[in-house]
Amino acid sequence: MSEQEVKQKELEENQTMQEEDGVSISVGMKVGYMYSFLFQHLHRSFRGIFGLGISIAALVAFVMSLDGSADMMRKVILLVIGLLFTVVNPLILLVKAVQQVKLSPIYKQPLEYTFSESGMRVAQEDNEQYVDWNQVLEIRKTPTILIIYTARNAGSIIAFREMGDSRKEIEAIIAKGCKEAGVKKIPAYLEREA
Repeated sequence: MSEQEVKQKELEENQTMQEEDGVSISVGMKVGYMYSFLFQHLHRSFRGIFGLGISIAALVAFVMSLDGSADMMRKVILLVIGLLFTVVNPLILLVKAVQQVKLSPIYKQPLEYTFSESGMRVAQEDNEQYVDWNQVLEIRKTPTILIIYTARNAGSIIAFREMGDSRKEIEAIIAKGCKEAGVKKIPAYLEREA
C-alpha cells in the first residue's frame, strides 16, 4: 500500500468517526493525573511489587530490631531499604510527573477526545490520531483517572473530573467497544456497563 493510499484510508476513517455520533471532551493534563498514571504503572509491574515487598519486609525487620539486639548500622540499612519504595520512590515519581507535565510540549494544550462505537479520536491542534477499539490492549482505573493502553508503556490518560457529566456515557461507549473488540483486561465495573 502506498503512502498516499494509507493517508487516504486514515482520512476516510477520520471522516467516518466524525460522522458517527460520539461524545467529545477536552482533557488538560495536570500533575496529579500524570502522578496517578506513573504510580499505578510502576506498582502494578513486577519491579514495583517486588520493590514494595522488599521495603515492607525491611520496615518490619527494622521495627523488630528496635529491641536493642541489632547494631546501629543494620538498623540504618533496614530503614533506608524500607523507605526506598514506600517514601523515596513516590517522591521521585512526583518529580517525574511535574517534569513531564511542565516540560513536555504535548501537554501545553488540552487533548480533544471523541468516543464512538468504532473507536476513539484524539486531536490536538492540527494533529489527529484514531484508535480502533481492537487496538486497545488494556484499560486500567485509578481513583482519579482511566488509562486506555494502546501499547505496553503508552496510553491515553483520561481524568474522571474532565469527563464531567459525560462520564457514564463515555464509560459505556468504551466498555461496549472494548468488549466487542475482545479486550480482556478491563476493570470489572466497566464490564458490567457493556
